Amino acid sequence: MNAGPRVAAAVLGKDLRLDLRSKDRLGHMAVFSALVVVLLSISLPPAKRAATLWIPALMWVVFLFTSLLGLSRSFLAETAGGALATLSGAPCDRGWIFLGKAGANFVALLGVEIWTAVLFSVFLGVDWSRAVGPALGVALLGAAGLASVGTLLSALSATARFREFLLPVLLFPLILPVLVFASQATADALAEGAVRGLHWGALALYAWVFTLAGYFVFDHVLED
Repeated sequence: MNAGPRVAAAVLGKDLRLDLRSKDRLGHMAVFSALVVVLLSISLPPAKRAATLWIPALMWVVFLFTSLLGLSRSFLAETAGGALATLSGAPCDRGWIFLGKAGANFVALLGVEIWTAVLFSVFLGVDWSRAVGPALGVALLGAAGLASVGTLLSALSATARFREFLLPVLLFPLILPVLVFASQATADALAEGAVRGLHWGALALYAWVFTLAGYFVFDHVLED
């Protein structure tokens, strides 16, 4: 029987339990996001109807910078405890380890997305009443895309000397399609209550491609 799914589930469960017990990663992201949104609410002019054109992009930029705090710590427990070698010795294709780590990051990032959206509603007056369903779908696909590429790059930079600098330098150019399409899709959801099929397809394709890439490349990443 293939041990891969069990290994992925074990890695996913371990990371989620660690997040819930320590609350370091989730707490840091939540506080950082709240501070940025509060500063924006103080410094930006009062929101008007035209604000729906730029608030979605601003929200996704805030989320992207917030997610860096979590992604940079994705492999902290393994590197600090010398457990990367243990992961490498798992009796399965190492791509399953990637799926477990990416799954845990997906859950954390989705929670931060929802938290950020609530903050924008409270402090910047964003009305989600017409856009709850479409916006949640965009959040799911956006988190999936960011979790897949972010997990791969986090593993790649885990043992680097300047990983806090290396991760954003590698991540920002690759995540640009998600930032663009997710911002446009969120703007459409707020304005029209619906999202264009092109945006759904682009976000889904991005998440699928990088999930597959991470699965097949992760073996070489752990060896390096």
